[in-house]
Amino acid sequence: MPEKPEKLREEAVKYFNETVDLIQKGKPEESLESLQLAEKAAQEAKDGAILFHTLKVRGQILQSVGRLEEALETYAFSLRTSEKLISEDPENKLYLDTVRLNLNNIGNLGNIFQRVGNFTSSKQCYEIGLEICQRRLESRPENEFYQMYAGNTFNNLGELLFKMGRVEEAKEKYEKALKIYEKLIKNYPKDMEYLSDKEMTYNNLGILFSEKGKKEEAKQNFKESLDILEILSKKDPNNKDLKEKLTLRGKSLK
Repeated sequence: MPEKPEKLREEAVKYFNETVDLIQKGKPEESLESLQLAEKAAQEAKDGAILFHTLKVRGQILQSVGRLEEALETYAFSLRTSEKLISEDPENKLYLDTVRLNLNNIGNLGNIFQRVGNFTSSKQCYEIGLEICQRRLESRPENEFYQMYAGNTFNNLGELLFKMGRVEEAKEKYEKALKIYEKLIKNYPKDMEYLSDKEMTYNNLGILFSEKGKKEEAKQNFKESLDILEILSKKDPNNKDLKEKLTLRGKSLK
C-alpha cells in the first residue's frame, strides 16, 4: 500500500533537515545522500515546493565541491521541470521564481565553465538558458527579467564564441544583445545598468572588429562605448572604475 502524501512530505522534510545539518558539519557527500532521499520522498508526495528546494540545494552542493557537470544536470532538470509546470499553471509564483532562480544558476555556471576553459559546457549552459528564456518571452515579451537575461546571455555567448574563434557567430550574438539593451534602455531610462551593459557589448564588438583587422568598424564601436562611458561618468563622477575605462577606451580610438 503506497504511503500517504502527508507521511511522504514529513519524510522529505526530515531528510532535508538532515541534509542541512550535514552541510553545516562539512560533510557534503553525506548531505547529497540524505538529499537524494528527500528528493525521492518529495517526488512521490508530488510536493513541488520541497522538490525544488532539494534540487536547488543539490545543485549548490555539487557546484561547491567542483562537480560542475552534475550541477549543470541538476539545474537543467529543475529548470525544465518548473517550466513544464508553468505551462500547466502560468501564474504559479513558486514555478515562476524557480525558473528565474535556475536561469541565474545556469548562467553563472556557464560563466564558471568559460573561466576554467570548458567551452563546450559553457556553451551548453548559455544555450539551455536562452532556450527556456526565449520561450518565456513568447508569452511575456515585455518581461524585464527575461529581456535582461537574454541580453546578458547573448553577450556572454558572444564572448565565448569569440574565444572559440567563431567570430561571425560571436558578432551575431553581440548584435542581438545590443537590440535587447536598446529596448530596455528605452523602457527603463533611469536604470543605468542597461546602459552599462550596452557599453560593454559595444566594447566587445570593437575588440572583435579590431582582431579581424576592420579598423573603421572597430573605431566606430569603441566610439559608441566611449560615448556611453562619458554619460555614465557624468552620472557618477566619483566612480574610479568608470574613469579608468574612459582612459582605456580613449586609447583604443587613437
